[in-house]
Amino acid sequence: MSRSTDPQIAINAMRSRLTVVGFNIAIVSFQIAQLPRFKGGVTIAGFDHSVHLSADLALLLALALSLLSLVAFIASSSISTSGSCDHWSFIAGDLLMYAGLANAATAFFAPLHESFVLASQGAQLEQIDVSVFGVVIHLLGGFVWLVSIYVGPIVSLARSPFGKRCNQIMSFAYVVSLMAMFWFYHLTFSIEASSQVLPSLSSYFLQFMQPLFW
Repeated sequence: MSRSTDPQIAINAMRSRLTVVGFNIAIVSFQIAQLPRFKGGVTIAGFDHSVHLSADLALLLALALSLLSLVAFIASSSISTSGSCDHWSFIAGDLLMYAGLANAATAFFAPLHESFVLASQGAQLEQIDVSVFGVVIHLLGGFVWLVSIYVGPIVSLARSPFGKRCNQIMSFAYVVSLMAMFWFYHLTFSIEASSQVLPSLSSYFLQFMQPLFW
């Protein structure tokens, strides 16, 4: 039973987030089937299609983070007649949800932008300029990614009704998670670029503005 001093978050707030997470899982599931049709990627023995390593990693992370956010949101609700959310896992679910959305944006916009870049190179031979579409996709996708990965979590933590120490711990955990996630992205982008050397530290920190690599 929750104590009267615990923050009480309306159950509808959790339901709206569960809807967003479910929508994201549906988009990721659809994208998994569509990704092999995009141009670009790398050729790997054993696959009958080009492989987009960074996009595949993004889909994997988006699905995993979305499922974890479902667990966090459900765990945040009190088992009582009030049905409110009174546990800090609600904010953890928010952070996981936003990270999942950001990875879904990477999985969708990165290969789409690459396809338009390759298409524009071929279209130049026919005097057709389609590069503007690639620019629009890059800018729009980058904006969605930035809002999801940074703005959303900052707003959730700033408006969190839980204690300052709890929010600081979750902020630290989120930053550490981003550092680990971007390191894996850094390795995959380096493989796709056919780099034969260990990725540099400076290019790793550029992953914190990941749309630059799309």
